[in-house]
Amino acid sequence: MARWNRSKETVERHQKLRRRIVWGIGLAVSVYLFVPLIIGDMGLAKYFKMRRTYYRLQQEIQHLSDENKKIEDEIRALRSDPIEIEQSARTRLGLVRPGETVYQFKPVSPSSDRSP
Repeated sequence: MARWNRSKETVERHQKLRRRIVWGIGLAVSVYLFVPLIIGDMGLAKYFKMRRTYYRLQQEIQHLSDENKKIEDEIRALRSDPIEIEQSARTRLGLVRPGETVYQFKPVSPSSDRSP
């Protein structure tokens, strides 16, 4: 029977203690769940890093796709366009048509410009 005859102050103290314990447990559980969310293996930091990598790779893929398109156009032109074939033969292989005269100029080196 003594249990039921506690004073008001004792009851309030026990209620306050229980509230603190519940809040403490709630806070501990929250921290336990929140910390891995931020810095865990699959946390927000990792997510944002993977997102940056994704966008960088998307840009690289787009750049390479554009480059491939240009190369495919060049291949198509070299297979079918006679003007492109002739231009490529002239620049890459140094070929000339019969009767043409080729002039080649050597670049002037900076040391030969000096007058003694």
